[in-house]
Amino acid sequence: MLNRTASKPRLTIAAASALTLVLGSIHAFSVFVPEWERQTSADRAQVSLIYSLALMSLTMAVLLGYRVYARIGPAWMFCCSGVMSALGLLAAARMDSVAGLYVFYGLIFGAGNGLGYGYALQLAGQAMPQSRGKAMAVVTAFYAVGATLAPALFLTLISAGGNKLALMVAAMVVLVVSLVAGFTVWLSAATFTGETVNSLQPLDARQRAARLLLWLGYGAGVVAGLMIIGHAYAIASWLSLTARAISIAPVAVAAGNMTGGFLAGYLADRLSSRSLLIALPIGSAVGLALIWSTAGDFSGLAGLALTGLCYGALIAVYPVAVSGVFGATAAPRIYGQIFTAWGVAGLLGPWLSGWLYDQSESYTASLAIAMVMSVVSIVAVARCFSADH
Repeated sequence: MLNRTASKPRLTIAAASALTLVLGSIHAFSVFVPEWERQTSADRAQVSLIYSLALMSLTMAVLLGYRVYARIGPAWMFCCSGVMSALGLLAAARMDSVAGLYVFYGLIFGAGNGLGYGYALQLAGQAMPQSRGKAMAVVTAFYAVGATLAPALFLTLISAGGNKLALMVAAMVVLVVSLVAGFTVWLSAATFTGETVNSLQPLDARQRAARLLLWLGYGAGVVAGLMIIGHAYAIASWLSLTARAISIAPVAVAAGNMTGGFLAGYLADRLSSRSLLIALPIGSAVGLALIWSTAGDFSGLAGLALTGLCYGALIAVYPVAVSGVFGATAAPRIYGQIFTAWGVAGLLGPWLSGWLYDQSESYTASLAIAMVMSVVSIVAVARCFSADH
């Protein structure tokens, strides 16, 4: 007989990690770009907008998710996210127009992805309150693991049956894993504590200032990573790397992303959020500089991987920082608001990079903008955690 009388935090973390593992495949987007350009006769900016819309839809799901997190049980939330994501992928596999891809990959798959990612992240933090940083970072890291594994799998499937086969297989995997994860989280007896209408408290002036600065720091800090993730394959081609290096460029970025998430899990409960949120954009700038001045495969791939690593660590540390500043109960709502900065960066970063490339056939301007944004992130975080705030 199943024993569900006591919660099992480790089982909760395992279920949340499994769900984010398969949802992380959204960040393997760049491998679909060449065929979608040929299939739809769209330019780089138009195809890049598919990914931008997916990230914006994901963001809105995280922003508004707190309204339903406490109303639906964890098992049902996991299953709903998986079903919605799978339906979006299946429909996208049948699309031969960029407008259809905007709707099904961009809006539907993006929303299902955000619903699952945002919920799994906050549930993990509540399941292990004494090790919140580690728990949330691990779940985020597995999101990056999915992004690491997916490009190689998708490229193999694309070579066998095109984007259609890759998307159909992805849909089936997402559906099966989300249902299994839903059952697992049911076995764990996990519960989610959300804010009630009566418990909602308005932010004071100091908290509002901190929220704004964290929003700016987050958005500016992830521009580099999102631009690299969305254009890894194309950037490697622009750098004139070898064919082998070009093929593994998305994997290098995703592997860095994954490593950054696990590294953040180790460091989040040991170092201050301020230190990490200042150091990581510096690392991003170094990675961008390596890409910009690359002299061959090694430095090019190293720059891509380092930028991915810093991005993976940043997105793992920010929810921990928000919990520390605003408290665990209010964190889902406040993090959803701050996470909109990630959505803005996701909407503008990949699309703008594609547009700039169309104008100049170069990623130089995009790299320069991303470096400037890293500096903006550092200044915003330093201001947020200064004595004045």
